[in-house]
Amino acid sequence: MARRMRRNSRMRLRVEGADDVIRALQQADDALLKELNDLIAEAAEIVFREADARVPILSGKSRRTLRIEIGKNSKGIFYANVVIGNGTGKEDPFYIAFYELGTSRQPPRPFMRPSLDKSRSKIRKHLIEGLRSVIARQGR
Repeated sequence: MARRMRRNSRMRLRVEGADDVIRALQQADDALLKELNDLIAEAAEIVFREADARVPILSGKSRRTLRIEIGKNSKGIFYANVVIGNGTGKEDPFYIAFYELGTSRQPPRPFMRPSLDKSRSKIRKHLIEGLRSVIARQGR
């Protein structure tokens, strides 16, 4: 007679060698980190190109201040963001938020969120291919 499995049954999985992999990744050299950071920056470039094509104002400050911001946060984690504005607050096109989010008198005309949404599959494909390439080179 077949045994019935209980609904809340748990399964344990033991992965051998995971500690070695984690240790090797933590000891990754600067070249590997640069490659990974470059992949992230290239993904931001994909979103940037899409946002630049969708910006609702074809001339003026808003389009000229669309940029990629790259750096490390307070925890040392690398980031690449697509932003509008020069970061100083001077001559920043504050009104662009009204296009993205709308106002009580104007419906939203978003372009940043749709740019990210449309770019997701390209970003995913780019990151997967890039990571495969990096891993293959490390495995030599």
